[in-house]
Amino acid sequence: MSHKTPIRFLDGGLGTTLEAPPHNAKFPDETVLWSSHFLISSPETLSRVHIAFVDSGADVLLTATYQASLQGFAATKKPSGSNDGNGQGEETYSPQEAAMLMRKAVPLARQAFSKKATADRNVGGKVALSLGAYGATMRPSTEYSGDYKPESMRTTQGLYAWHGERLRVFKEDKVIWNDIDFLSFETLPVVQEIHAVRHVMATHNHVSHENPTVDEKRWWISCVFPNDDLTMPDGTTAEHAVHAMLSLSVDGEDERPWGIGINCTDIKKLNNLILQYEAAAENILGREAPSELWPWLVTYPDGAQGSVYNTETGEWETDPDLKAQGPQIPWHEELAEIITQTAERGRWKGILVGGCCKTTPDSIRHLRLQLASRKSDAYFLETV
Repeated sequence: MSHKTPIRFLDGGLGTTLEAPPHNAKFPDETVLWSSHFLISSPETLSRVHIAFVDSGADVLLTATYQASLQGFAATKKPSGSNDGNGQGEETYSPQEAAMLMRKAVPLARQAFSKKATADRNVGGKVALSLGAYGATMRPSTEYSGDYKPESMRTTQGLYAWHGERLRVFKEDKVIWNDIDFLSFETLPVVQEIHAVRHVMATHNHVSHENPTVDEKRWWISCVFPNDDLTMPDGTTAEHAVHAMLSLSVDGEDERPWGIGINCTDIKKLNNLILQYEAAAENILGREAPSELWPWLVTYPDGAQGSVYNTETGEWETDPDLKAQGPQIPWHEELAEIITQTAERGRWKGILVGGCCKTTPDSIRHLRLQLASRKSDAYFLETV
C-alpha cells in the first residue's frame, strides 16, 4: 500500500461527561451556555475533564466554547455578589467580560497536556477552538433541526457576520490566538452556514497573506446528519455538503479547509456517510488525486447508541425498538472497524477520530487501544 494513513485522536463529549458522575452537572433552561458555563462557575472542573481525556489518549482537545457567544453571556446572570470591577453590580456579562471568559478556555485546554504528563506518551498535544453552529447557542438549541431565528440568521450573510464576530474575540488577543492549533466549526446543520464559514476563513486568510504576523490556522468543518435518509437537518445531502466544503467554484470561497467531517451523528450512519463523502470528494479533487491533496477526515460520532437528545426536555430518550433488539456492539469496536475500513481505502490525507455526546474518557481509551491492537498496515497512530 502506497499510503499509510496517519490517525490522531480527538477527545469525547465534554457536556455529557460533565453531566455524568462524578461531576453530575445539571443544565437548566437558564444555563444558556451549557458546558461553557463552567468557565464561570468551575474552570477547575473543566481542567479535570480535559486532563482525563489526555490521560485516555486524546491528542487533540476541543475547548469549552462550543456554545459560547457574546449573546449567550449577555443572557447569563452573574453570580450574586459579583461586580464589574468598579463597584457597580451588573446583572449579566458585558462583551468585554464575555470575551475574557471565552478566551480563558484556550489555556485551560493547553495546560491539560502539561499537567498530565505520562511516562510512555508524548503529551505535546494540540488545542482546537470549538466553534459550534449558531443553533448551538440558541435556547433550546437548534443545531439538530436547523430552525434558525431570526430570519437574518437563515442567510449566508447573517451567519457570516455572526461567525466573524465570534472569531474576532479570539483573534484580538494575540497570545490566545497563537496558542490555538485548530479551528473547529462543528455540528453545522444548514448549507448556508458552510458557505458562511468558508467566507469567514477566506477573509481571515486573506488578511494573513497580506500580514505575515497574522497566523493562519488549520481548520475543519463538520456537519451533523440526524435524518434517517442521511441528510443534514435542512435536507442537504452528504454529496452537496462536501461540494459546499471543497468546491472552489463559488465566489469568495477560495480557502479549502484542512479537514471535513461528520460529528454528533449516530454511529450506525457513519460508514455510509463516509463513503458518500469520499465519492463527492473524488468528483471534486479528481479520481487520480493522491491522498496528499485530500483533506483530513474528521469524525466524532455520538456514543448514545440509540438514545436521542430531546432539546425541549433536556433529556436523553431511548428508542424502544432499538432497546428491544438487545445489546449493541460496543461503540469503540464499531468505530474502530469503520476507521480501519476507511484507512484501507487510502483516500484521506489523515484521520482525526474521537467522540461526541455520551462518549467519555474511557470511550477514547478503549478506541485507541482497539485501533492500536489491530496493527493494520493501512494506518499508523501518529504522535503529535
